[in-house]
Order: sequence, then C-alpha cells, then structure tokens
Amino acid sequence: MDSIFGITGKDFVMIASDKAVVQSIIKMQDDDNKLISLPDSKIMGTAADVSIRKDFTRLIKANISLASIKYNQNLLTSEVANFTRNTIWESLRTRNAYQAPTLIAGMDDGEPSLYLIEQLGGMERVTRGAIGYCSHFLYGLMDSCYKNDLSKEEAEECIKKCISELKTRFLMNLVNFDVKIIDSNGVTDISSNFN
Repeated sequence: MDSIFGITGKDFVMIASDKAVVQSIIKMQDDDNKLISLPDSKIMGTAADVSIRKDFTRLIKANISLASIKYNQNLLTSEVANFTRNTIWESLRTRNAYQAPTLIAGMDDGEPSLYLIEQLGGMERVTRGAIGYCSHFLYGLMDSCYKNDLSKEEAEECIKKCISELKTRFLMNLVNFDVKIIDSNGVTDISSNFN
C-alpha cells in the first residue's frame, strides 16, 4: 500500500512518498524511508514489500555506483532508469522476480526527468507520475495542477493537495511523508514543509 508520486517543473523534480509500513491489516511503522538516494543527485522510490524493496534498491544502488566507477563517469537518469527496467524485466524469468514498480527522478544538464517503471518492466518518461494505490486518487489532481513552466511553489502546493487527498480518501492513516526536490543544487529534503 505504498504511495509514491512525483512531478517535474521547469528546472526541478519533486518526489514524495509515505513512510508507512503495512503488513496485511496492521501498520507496522511510520518512519520507513522509501526514497533512496542514488549517485549524482538521483532519487529512486520503489513500491514493494519491505524486504523486496530493500533488497532491490540495494542491488540497483550498488550496480549504479559500480558502473560509475567502472566507466569513470556518472550515469544519466535515463541510463539509471533503463538499467532498473532491465533488472526488473530479467528477474521476471527467474524464481525471485522483483515486482517492484519504481519512480526514478534526476537532473541531467539542467533538465529534469522523471521515469515511471511498472512492475513488469514497462518504462515511460513522464512529467508527473504515481505508483501504488495512490495512483487511483492522484493522477486527476496532478493533471489539474500541472503546466509546462511549473514553479517550485506551485509544485509544493500540488504535492500538499496530493497529501491532503491521500489523508482524506485513502483507507490507511498516512501520517508522515518524505518529500525531496532535485534541482541544480542537488537533492534537498523538504519534508518538514509537509508533515
């Protein structure tokens, strides 16, 4: 029941996730980090069971770091997204498939990018995206907020509306949210503005 969503602006990407861990009908904790920092100011948010998510994100992060060292250059966001998609896609043919829908956000040469990778390995570059049950509520809301030259203040307001909608309509009580912004200054945690 993970909720991970993001939106791009003219020179930034904002990505948010809930911090709840749920097992069946029980909420286990309210402080889990679902947004993982990758090398060179990229963020990966994955919606899956805790053990699968932690194993999968550790695998991706280690391989991205290895590729950066091996090729002596940082990978573009599209390359990180394609590697992640291939990892999911190849694992489907094994007994240990990673069914882990993922959002990957980053900046490449001042241009924001957000990639949505679904659990069977399909990938799309998007301007706004949501994975998990929250996608049933938030796509319409993000469509009404979005415009090509979205400012940081407008994006923050949109994310606040999304969080309010989840707190109002979703069957779980989502208390804490992680919100991060990626811009030319790198990754900044702005969660305190939303909780």
